[in-house]
Amino acid sequence: MELLVDREQELGLLEREYREPGFRLLVVYGRRRVGKTYLLRWFCRGRPCVYYVAAELPYENLAREFSLAVRDTLGLPVAGDVVEVLEALVRLHRGGDKLVVVLDEFQYLVEADPSLPSRLMRSIDTVLRGSEMVLVLCGSSVSFFEKRLLGYQAPLYGRRTGQLKLRPMMFWEAWGFNPGLTAVEAARLYGVAGGTPAYLALLGPSASAERLVEEATRPGSPLLDEPVWLLRQELREPRTYLAVLRAVAEGRVEPSEAAHAAGVDPRSIGRYIEVLEELDLVERVRPLGRRRPVQLRFRDNFFRFWFSFILPLRSLIESGAVEKARRVILEELDSYMGRAFEETIVPQLATRMIDRGILPVEPRQAGPWWHRGIEIDLVVRSPGKATAFIEAKWARLSVSDARRVLARLEEKAGETGLASPRNYYVLVARELDEPILEEHHIAVDLEWLHRHRVVEPAASKTV
Repeated sequence: MELLVDREQELGLLEREYREPGFRLLVVYGRRRVGKTYLLRWFCRGRPCVYYVAAELPYENLAREFSLAVRDTLGLPVAGDVVEVLEALVRLHRGGDKLVVVLDEFQYLVEADPSLPSRLMRSIDTVLRGSEMVLVLCGSSVSFFEKRLLGYQAPLYGRRTGQLKLRPMMFWEAWGFNPGLTAVEAARLYGVAGGTPAYLALLGPSASAERLVEEATRPGSPLLDEPVWLLRQELREPRTYLAVLRAVAEGRVEPSEAAHAAGVDPRSIGRYIEVLEELDLVERVRPLGRRRPVQLRFRDNFFRFWFSFILPLRSLIESGAVEKARRVILEELDSYMGRAFEETIVPQLATRMIDRGILPVEPRQAGPWWHRGIEIDLVVRSPGKATAFIEAKWARLSVSDARRVLARLEEKAGETGLASPRNYYVLVARELDEPILEEHHIAVDLEWLHRHRVVEPAASKTV
């Protein structure tokens, strides 16, 4: 049985492109493990499709392999260059259904023959444009696709009819892999595994935060070295990027601090951060309404977890003291979850609360706020109309505890200069004894949000 969890929007884009008459050129990319190949193979089910995955080989080998893939799949007698085979398909393919051709890991084809994009451009303009074909260029090298394939000066610029950057899943999408988990269990798992489908699938039906800890510390597990391997696949020299990520995990969140810890000239740290942003690993954030200071935050929770625990404990794990390493991680997990909950889960939950009408604020501006030791986890506002000040707490709180947090939040909000005619003070906690649902003061927990269908596991499809 095959399972596809959510990806409704992404699949919808592919389906719309397929239904459009004439030739379509789709570019699908994203870092490794996010599910590009799985999504495209699902899309190709029941359709005439040639799916070819390139490798780091000489171009002649790749062209021969592609010809064999066409012959094996469609039974058509083709041979020659990749572009020549595509043009032959236009002449030879018969049938009412549109033909789908997927060139996966397309960057390897271009590395083997840098002239391929230019030759493909000419073929699109002269031959392929008149066909009923969907050509999908897919790959994992984010920098290649964004700069050399989609950039303004790239040969194929202006020829694509659609593009899709596949990203890790949101909290409720990832929850769809294990819908039997409680909301708290699902949040804890998302806090350590993030939204990368391959990691969630690896954990299987018994997935939990504890299971992730067990797998990531198991000698021989792919997760033990996953960040290093992924960065080596994407970058020529990953060492500096690894050092920057380690610095952020250690709390050196200002770019100059991270540069110093990583041994990088602060004047050049920006280009390293830019690459990590392209890979959806970190992001630069500023206090809402202010340009400075800048802080670095993890966007990917598995990388946050790995650099917070697995890298520092690597010597312990390799010495055979695996159980001791696991105990250290589990003892510190709730403390670690505070940041993951605040920075990745609650901003997503706030969006759902707005969509469901719980927070009557139009989200024109959103982001954290901090200044001189005062911090607010998230501020969402429609300037001149309404502002929601939101606090995240990965803890179990009594009603009196929750009211104290809301009162302090209201005090801090007065320091921001972001107040509006209508202001809302909101607490999202892991667990609450009782919710608070007043006109301007709201305190809810994960189970309340689940019970009221603000957030629930994404639906899945099976075949």
